[in-house]
Amino acid sequence: MRPTCFALLLLIAATAARAAQPAAEPAPQIPHMSHEQALAHLQKERLAVTPSNLVNPLLSGDAETVEALLSAGVDANDTTDMPKPALRLAMSACARKLETARILTVIEVLLAHGAKVNEAAPSELSPLMVAAQHCPAPVVRRLLRAGADLKFKTSLGISPLSMAFITGNLDAAEALIEGGARLSPEAAAKLLKDHQDDARRVALVKKAQGK
Repeated sequence: MRPTCFALLLLIAATAARAAQPAAEPAPQIPHMSHEQALAHLQKERLAVTPSNLVNPLLSGDAETVEALLSAGVDANDTTDMPKPALRLAMSACARKLETARILTVIEVLLAHGAKVNEAAPSELSPLMVAAQHCPAPVVRRLLRAGADLKFKTSLGISPLSMAFITGNLDAAEALIEGGARLSPEAAAKLLKDHQDDARRVALVKKAQGK
């Protein structure tokens, strides 16, 4: 085979391999504000610098206002004036069917301001647990890269992976398994009960029992 033909074949093979790979998730455009810019934004929106004013922006995916509040001095981990920690509350936006990119941008803003991906106080939920219920795979993967605890369990012994299966969020389950989450034989049996005809679920549960 002539060298030029061989090089052409290599180029075709490499192109095909790249095409077969999943497209990389686009990097979110993260807003950054100085203290003065943040105060100006909040004045325009008629918002005081208080933790409670984070609630609506977090649930609506308004990363710019989240950035403004945090840059103006609100603590990303404040729970004294919030129904739940900011990062966990942001995961609730998934249930509202917001665009994934908007949720990812809010996550980046919160992490940049020191939001904790694992909560110190005892809780029945965690950001990853909420994401396992409602969020798409890219959100779950971002939390895992930030160090979210795969082994978190509720008082009933439910893990994020089990929660993803219970709620039927198989995309999240797959992302958790890729991140290292595993099921015990007992948990696997419970999660497959009455679902033996769901080929994807069966395959994922089997994969979750591997090493």
